[in-house]
Amino acid sequence: MTDGRGLTVPFAALAEGFIIESFRRVGLPMARIRPAIEVLRKEIGLEHALLSERLQTDGAEILYRNGENELVVVRNHQGVFNEVVAEFLQHITYRGGFAEAVRLPAFEAVEVVVDPHRNAGQPTVDRIGVRVEDIVSRVRGGEPMEDVADDFGLRRAEVKSLILKAA
Repeated sequence: MTDGRGLTVPFAALAEGFIIESFRRVGLPMARIRPAIEVLRKEIGLEHALLSERLQTDGAEILYRNGENELVVVRNHQGVFNEVVAEFLQHITYRGGFAEAVRLPAFEAVEVVVDPHRNAGQPTVDRIGVRVEDIVSRVRGGEPMEDVADDFGLRRAEVKSLILKAA
């Protein structure tokens, strides 16, 4: 039974799921991801290993920035010679070395974030700090999209994106 909000997902689970999906999108198979997570948990002592800012990928391996700030392959500890730019890191905000907020890229026209410190972790339009549900529910309730957009200082295209992606 829930408290009326429906099912909820802890922020750590949401962020870890996003990171796994990002790894898979750049070509990493789950057969490489699972063992790397276990190595990080057991050998390095990171319980929520996927939330660490020190993780990166080159599309073939999961890489980890070690204590000497060297980038190494997690599964075999071999060093990597060139710096790697990981696209998925652009969607994650880190604080204290761990994921703090996740930007949801599905909302193309407006930046939506999930941050456990804002709006109880509900998807939030970043620049105005308003929950996506608060905006979408007004349009679903029959208010004209233009009026809702004006009330929140959003463009019509932004409200439309929220409605389409929040469905």
